[in-house]
Amino acid sequence: MPSVGGVSWVLSIGFAFLVAGSVFTTTLTPPEPEWIQWPVAARGTAARWKDAFVPLFTIANVSVVVAVLVARRRPWLGTVLAAWPFVTVVLFGTTVWAWWLALAAVAVCAAVEHPRKAVVPYALSVGLVAVVNGGYLTWLIQSGQGSLGGPAGWWHVLGYATYTAAAVAVSAAIGVALRSVARTVAARATESHALVVESTASERARLARDLHDIVAHHVSLIAVRAESTPYALPDLSVEAKEVLREIAVDARSALGELRQVLTVLQRTQEMTLAPQKGAADVVALVAEVVAAGQGVELRGGWAVVPAAQGYVVYRAVQEGLTNARRHAPGSIVTLTLRQKAEVVGFRMTNPVPGPGGQGEPGSGLLGMRERVEALGGTVSAELEDDTFVLVVALPMGTP
Repeated sequence: MPSVGGVSWVLSIGFAFLVAGSVFTTTLTPPEPEWIQWPVAARGTAARWKDAFVPLFTIANVSVVVAVLVARRRPWLGTVLAAWPFVTVVLFGTTVWAWWLALAAVAVCAAVEHPRKAVVPYALSVGLVAVVNGGYLTWLIQSGQGSLGGPAGWWHVLGYATYTAAAVAVSAAIGVALRSVARTVAARATESHALVVESTASERARLARDLHDIVAHHVSLIAVRAESTPYALPDLSVEAKEVLREIAVDARSALGELRQVLTVLQRTQEMTLAPQKGAADVVALVAEVVAAGQGVELRGGWAVVPAAQGYVVYRAVQEGLTNARRHAPGSIVTLTLRQKAEVVGFRMTNPVPGPGGQGEPGSGLLGMRERVEALGGTVSAELEDDTFVLVVALPMGTP
């Protein structure tokens, strides 16, 4: 389907060729000196004006062709360029019919963009042809000279006004129709996109429900069994009961995290939206793991941290503590929070029991690295003198 811009370009170029062909094939015949109403004493000046006739009319011819080309984007400029040549009528009593054609073409081209833009050039085209007729002035046309004037000439004026109005009306109707079609296409595209978004949201909600029904169910069973086992087996040692208690605490914590992830995934009113974890929650996280029996020494602190960076460093600290608890149980973890200039991060260390370090990085550490690097940060995980050192740094200027 053609666009409004494409149609207006075709009209502009087509009318420009038509006007150019007309003006440059019209013979510029200078008027006789007596046509110009100069006093006898000023006939010399009149003769000089006659010498300027051809150069001035040539400039005017070029101007009207340019007027049609610029009418698409600058109707006011096209109107000025097409109208000013008629000023020469005062000097020579002669005008070129193609100039009127150019002014009418400007009105037609402008009407495609918006009917309101065609009012001024159309009114000028009708008004100027009426002035030419009322003054019994001469037209220069391709076949020679013509004239308008008297009762017969007014029928020509009426004809010019009528078929110019018809051309402007047709052009405006084409523009309105094309804009209507464009709006319809845009509306259909928007509707299609909305359907895709709705379908995606529905699928996300279904997936969230399935995860909640399956994963949350089994994790909750782990927590319940860990809590009920000491009552079912009272002969368990104190150490075993403590391990089961820690399992239950971790399972309950995992359920909470799972619900938050499912809330983000589902994005429906069936679940209450909870705020994302951030940098301010790291202290509570450390307190939680300390209460569960993991030794953590917290140093330093953070000021205000943007939400995106805060979420990433929270997850990084969480994964670091989990990693230390898994690979170095019973060791003391030293967590140093750092914030300097536009960089926020932390340094976490813990002794590594036995040779071989902590082995290859697991999926948790790889996921941490992906999150951090997505915001332009860096992750360093190295073994230094039997101590595992994890350093995370994030630029806070990253949106």
